[in-house]
Amino acid sequence: MGNHQLIIVTRLLQAIAGMQNIDELLRWSANMLAQRLNLEVVQIWTFQDERFKRIPIELCTTACCQPDLPEQIVINAHVAEVARRLCNEHYTVTIPQVTEAVFSSQAARLLTKYNLNYWACCQLTNSIPIQAITGFQYPLTRFNPPTHTLVSFFTRQPPDPRLITTIGYIMEQVIGIALNRGLQLAEKQVLVQPPAGTGSKDALLMKLVPQRNRDSEANHGKHIQVITSRQVRRLYLSIDGRRNLANLAVLTQLHQHDFLLALRSLLTQKQIQLYEPDGHFVDGTAVLSVL
Repeated sequence: MGNHQLIIVTRLLQAIAGMQNIDELLRWSANMLAQRLNLEVVQIWTFQDERFKRIPIELCTTACCQPDLPEQIVINAHVAEVARRLCNEHYTVTIPQVTEAVFSSQAARLLTKYNLNYWACCQLTNSIPIQAITGFQYPLTRFNPPTHTLVSFFTRQPPDPRLITTIGYIMEQVIGIALNRGLQLAEKQVLVQPPAGTGSKDALLMKLVPQRNRDSEANHGKHIQVITSRQVRRLYLSIDGRRNLANLAVLTQLHQHDFLLALRSLLTQKQIQLYEPDGHFVDGTAVLSVL
């Protein structure tokens, strides 16, 4: 395990000169972990403590060693919920678990079909400043919102028990090198306030409350496959049926242009429906015409 750690960090020091942002670094790291450690799938998530109500859990990157693995098998609401729960509980799996013990029966059945039989994760706290993830510059105070990085992975065979600790050490060094080099995420523009429209139509739009389509809710694995965009996925996973679009704009911290594109995408794919504050249904086609 120590040999893998040395090789990965050495190669990173050689490769990082050509990297422009943390997005590239995390993609490189996930692929290198999968290749060197014989992992079927590696996912890297970021999450800010829920009590700050800023951003939900976000999947930064996925690396897969199976070319025929459908993306929706590992990128779906079932897998995201497990990651969110673990981040919320500040929990690291110390022993790799069989997939059936971690995921719902529906999700586990699909995962084991593709030999994703074991799962584990490690979590790093305060590893990436929130400014690097959202682009939002918090004032320098002695109390800044903590951010968590979760690295989760699937294996075909029972992995070496030291694997989790090794991945944790590697990622600590990866993040440390990134911060020393001053890397930032590619998405630097964010929406700190809800979209501010000048007309009454814009104000009315942002008061609407989106709800996930019931058919989509009942078939997460099937429908989540069309949500390949990080921005669209961030908005979709933030929808709880209570927050209006103005609140979701602040929660997701998406730039105005990206927020409206994500909303258009979810409406076009019929993943969500919109309602007025009093509960009356709103025709999505009419909303699309003004987006």
